[in-house]
Amino acid sequence: MVKISTIFALGIFVVLIQYLGIPADWKNNLYILSGIFIVALSVMIRKELNVVLKHLHDDVIQTDTFTENTQKQGELLGENKLF
Repeated sequence: MVKISTIFALGIFVVLIQYLGIPADWKNNLYILSGIFIVALSVMIRKELNVVLKHLHDDVIQTDTFTENTQKQGELLGENKLF
């Protein structure tokens, strides 16, 4: 949750940079740094999400396998032919 809040705060900071009276060279550097931090945090959140989703979908559903023990139709009628 801290990462998401940090991304939100960086977004607000990017919007406010325009109105802070910072020189253009500094603005460009701040935009670049803010963008790098947003991308890095987004990648970290994405990796955490993939781990959580993997754990949710890794539950192997095991079912019992049953086979039917019935005799063939010929065996039921006594038609066992040895020769």
